[in-house]
Amino acid sequence: MSNFVIYDKGYFMKKLLVFCLAISCATISVIAQNLDSLRLVTAAHERLSLPKGAEGYTTKRVNIFSSTQTISVICYSPRSFTTAIVLPEKLTLLSTTAGANGADFGVNAGYWDVTNAKPSTLLRIGGRQIATTADFEKERVDGIVCIAKRKVIIDHCKAGEEGPYVAKYDNILASGPVLIDEGKSVDHEAYTRGMVDNAGGKPVGAFYTYTQRHPRTAIGTDHKGLVYLVVVDGRSEGNADGVTIAELTKICEWLGLCDAINLDGGSSSTMWGKQTGVINHPSRNRKFDHAGERRVSSCIVVKSR
Repeated sequence: MSNFVIYDKGYFMKKLLVFCLAISCATISVIAQNLDSLRLVTAAHERLSLPKGAEGYTTKRVNIFSSTQTISVICYSPRSFTTAIVLPEKLTLLSTTAGANGADFGVNAGYWDVTNAKPSTLLRIGGRQIATTADFEKERVDGIVCIAKRKVIIDHCKAGEEGPYVAKYDNILASGPVLIDEGKSVDHEAYTRGMVDNAGGKPVGAFYTYTQRHPRTAIGTDHKGLVYLVVVDGRSEGNADGVTIAELTKICEWLGLCDAINLDGGSSSTMWGKQTGVINHPSRNRKFDHAGERRVSSCIVVKSR
């Protein structure tokens, strides 16, 4: 007896239709992403006043991801600039901390415990261990930023596994999630699939925030070792909607980054320059201006050598 199963034409037509729809959806997604990257590249760029060897710009109200985005970027060579992780004695505005340290520019950096106003992830400055990663942060902390003499290293590293880095580098900040690792983008949407609560069917814990649009701060490096500081504004309808983690990853891809990691975001997201003051539009005051800075914990500051 034959083992072949004979299906009617309707079955094959249904399978073909599903296949074609899947291909069409994938094609539409790729086209949309290409159009978004083109819009970002061709949008008006407001150049930032920065020292020689650094370049930066702000792109306002660009239509990408079916949303309105305002993005600020600074690129510099760590051979021409000194990069430092700074922790003030108490929560302080980035502009105050960076200015007090003679910086040319900087961004907010690590996560911190709002209740105790202290860093909540591994922090090592000048060879001194200042903080370890708290248990409540371990879900989203999967990477590390190491500051060497003339380079910045970003790598995947789960909380509690920083030993080799601590032994090698004196200045370290743990954060997460990692966006791009050795040229490969991390699919954080895969982490959220199936990780839902019973009530609302939404991703739980830190993963829920990955799928929401918020202001975000990131740091990354390209294949030349150049360092990129990226701040995406948010919480300002019509001006800046903010991005999901997946969308932030796309922006880092389009910038040509090989390694990138998410830093603290929300109303903490701030970029500052010595010649311009606050560059982005921090959301603390719920206005699309430069006056909404929030006092933060650690910062990454950069100054000419």
